[in-house]
Amino acid sequence: MRTRVSDELISRVADRTMAYPYQAWGFGEAVAMRALLAAGRVTGDLRYRRFVTDQFARWRARRSARLTYADHVTPGVPLLELAAHDRRWMSSASALAELFRTCPRRNGLMLHRPDLDWWSTHIWVDCLYTDGAFLALWARHTRQPAWTDLAAQHVLAYVRVLWDAAVDLFVHGYDAATGQASPVHWGRGNGWALLGLLDFLRVLPRSHPAWPPLAHIVERHVRALLALQDADGHWHTVLDRSDTPLESSVAAMMAYGLPVVARLGLVSPQVAEVADRALAAALARLDADGGLQGTSAATPIGDLAIYTGRPTGVFPWGQGPLLLALVDRVAPDVCWEDLQ
Repeated sequence: MRTRVSDELISRVADRTMAYPYQAWGFGEAVAMRALLAAGRVTGDLRYRRFVTDQFARWRARRSARLTYADHVTPGVPLLELAAHDRRWMSSASALAELFRTCPRRNGLMLHRPDLDWWSTHIWVDCLYTDGAFLALWARHTRQPAWTDLAAQHVLAYVRVLWDAAVDLFVHGYDAATGQASPVHWGRGNGWALLGLLDFLRVLPRSHPAWPPLAHIVERHVRALLALQDADGHWHTVLDRSDTPLESSVAAMMAYGLPVVARLGLVSPQVAEVADRALAAALARLDADGGLQGTSAATPIGDLAIYTGRPTGVFPWGQGPLLLALVDRVAPDVCWEDLQ
């Protein structure tokens, strides 16, 4: 049964999304910026674009002329959405693209934090969301196909070490120095992977050699995810461990991502029914102020206890996907209007 989505509901979730104390930037904040821009389009409320613009202006004012490795989590796709209306943001986008181009590599893998000893060789599944689509969009903006090829190289390299073909799920991370992958199929991490691959496939030309293998991965991934959905519409914090808590951000990510998979023609349109159950599950945890409760805090790579013991609350990585799912029900693909 389709959930009726009103402007009031979208505005309530968007307003709560703006209430978070953003760092400019941390992992998981890009999806909230993307969602607020989309909410502004469908509601006509100019506050949401102003808020996103202010967050980027605060970041630009605090950074040096040259970005540091810590800037790799900058929301690149929303930055290009701003640049579509104001070309002054293009210099910031160029600096971010250059950061990705010059990050050191190990065994073909981009190292995002080589400056931190304890993370210097780690690869995170979250990076499937932040990197590929931005670089491919940058290729479109600059009309330089080499950026598309660079994006494809990075995304394929991430998939190579993070994809667990035995179960058709992604692991949380990988150490490029030891060759060891995390054994944990983290729920939100699989959401990041799915949404990131979908964004990338939206931008990548279907004629590109990377399109078929990545589309095949998405198809297999979705089938595995469908089989793991709980009866109430949620997924577990660790997808294949029913002894871990049900987690709200995963339901929100699937509520948004699964209809997009269907529109790309990679799975049957019937997957929308699963997405509707996921949306209903997420909305059942929505508080009176529009906050998605039951979203786990930022989660480092670790043993099972790390995932089961995280505190829960309202975070951008829950708010953003839920807001995108709501907006998408009203105006499918509206979040891509400025990026075509």
